[in-house]
Amino acid sequence: MISKINSCSFTGHRPKTYSFGYDESSESFAALYAQIKNTIIQVCNAGCRVFYCGMAEGADLWCGEIVLNLMECYNPPLKIIPVVPYLSQPAGMKPVNQQRYRRIMDASEERFLVSRQFSKFCFLKRNRFLVDSADALIAIYSEKESRSGTAQTIRYAQKMKKRIFMINV
Repeated sequence: MISKINSCSFTGHRPKTYSFGYDESSESFAALYAQIKNTIIQVCNAGCRVFYCGMAEGADLWCGEIVLNLMECYNPPLKIIPVVPYLSQPAGMKPVNQQRYRRIMDASEERFLVSRQFSKFCFLKRNRFLVDSADALIAIYSEKESRSGTAQTIRYAQKMKKRIFMINV
């Protein structure tokens, strides 16, 4: 059994990084989604009830959706806190992801907004907030993307000595 975790954040790549891209009907997507779900359940079983979600397409929204689907399975129920980098973030998303985004926002009692408008630093500030606010980080990561925001977030979490649950893609 893993030691107690009170809160957890997510980091991961956008869909284009994965072999299946936006094809969520693929076996590769189903396998990754199941692996993410199992990791979230593992963290919940360690006591975690608070999850911070960066709200980006791909890993963030998949993780957020899984938390929503598991909310009532735990007592006390799970809580999700969206960490929004800028207000118009969902405008460029695929419709299925806009729907996920709205579901997560609607299910949250608490939200954190990094910036009202896009800036070149809003994602970095969001990622730092995600790490600083949580005891642990679930990272869905491809080593081919070592210069990505996800890689930077993982390095920052390591520097801050956070528990990291790696899901290598």
